[in-house]
Amino acid sequence: MIRLWFVLLAVTTTPYIARAADEVVLPTEAEFSISRVLERLARKVEPDLVGKPDRLPQYVEFFRAELGNDNRLFAFNMTAKVEMDQRVELNGYAEFPETREALVRFLTILGFTVEDRMESLPAPALGKRIFGFVKAPHSVCYDHPSGRLRPENTCLLGEPLYVLREENGHLLVHSSEGYLGYIHSDDVLRVDARAFTNYLSGKRVRVTSDQHIVGKMIPAGASLKLVSNGKDTVSVELPTGEQVKLPAASCELQHDSSAEIDKIVAAGRQRLGTHYLWGGKTSQGIDCSGLVQFAFAAAGVHLPRDANQQIYVGQLCATRWHRAGLRRGDTLYFLGQDGKVRHTAIYLGNNHFLQAVIPVVRISSFNPADPDYDARRDASF
Repeated sequence: MIRLWFVLLAVTTTPYIARAADEVVLPTEAEFSISRVLERLARKVEPDLVGKPDRLPQYVEFFRAELGNDNRLFAFNMTAKVEMDQRVELNGYAEFPETREALVRFLTILGFTVEDRMESLPAPALGKRIFGFVKAPHSVCYDHPSGRLRPENTCLLGEPLYVLREENGHLLVHSSEGYLGYIHSDDVLRVDARAFTNYLSGKRVRVTSDQHIVGKMIPAGASLKLVSNGKDTVSVELPTGEQVKLPAASCELQHDSSAEIDKIVAAGRQRLGTHYLWGGKTSQGIDCSGLVQFAFAAAGVHLPRDANQQIYVGQLCATRWHRAGLRRGDTLYFLGQDGKVRHTAIYLGNNHFLQAVIPVVRISSFNPADPDYDARRDASF
């Protein structure tokens, strides 16, 4: 098993028309502007672009179906109501501003005057403690924070959480695989960025069978911070700081994946300077997801073809608001102006990443002082 973790980013992407592997015709900005995309979308529901207030819920659901990412991974919960005439008030929350901005523009094209009252995430009311760890043996995540609750996922002791908002004694969180759900607040130890990074640093231990230690239940599958490794016992640290000893036979030490990562990075670098070609994955032309797929195949990891499929593979290790978890070999994902996942790349460490873009595969940087700085990627991380 190698560490294939991902991070969500956003970027304005430019479509193109390919005539040959070595020739690309760039369109004008007007031809592929976000306004044109949204206008075409709006004409699908109202050809004359005259929105009807009584159809507002249908417009919102149509937008979600066409431009919304998987709601199991992307937080977007919105309600719309007509105040007067064509004035619309939007409430709820959205994790990424690209989504809410595109929705506002979509409704504006349909003739509505929009008042955006949606909450940005993570919610400002959370303060600095927008991270957490599960401190209960395990805890169920639900689809809603109140009413008739439907279980969506189960998080285990020590699992890192990215906290988005709090409601009715529950926290809306991303679990370690990026999955969204509402978890009981009492089961979570909320921490700031420094404490979050500290606990996740260093080697980890995966518990392979249920353990009952001094009245504590540690479930199989839990991943905990390694303190020391002995012949018969392994010492681990719980998120609360408490240390416990587990039988060595019930623990699996974190695998050193540096050799596999070296293969991935080396394979990706082989394509430096290769022309960008939509759908390509050879030295004659390659696209962003083809580059990532090709690189990981060198380490025996076979990824799906497209970026919006690859994003399901791995674990969430960093977010737009927290980059400290990025490690060499991680996959990066980007959003377009419309809020959809449109691009992917490979992190090389030290703020650099490898990406297939027009005109050729290149190394870019998140560091503003670097000559390879890519402001579009960095600004919308």
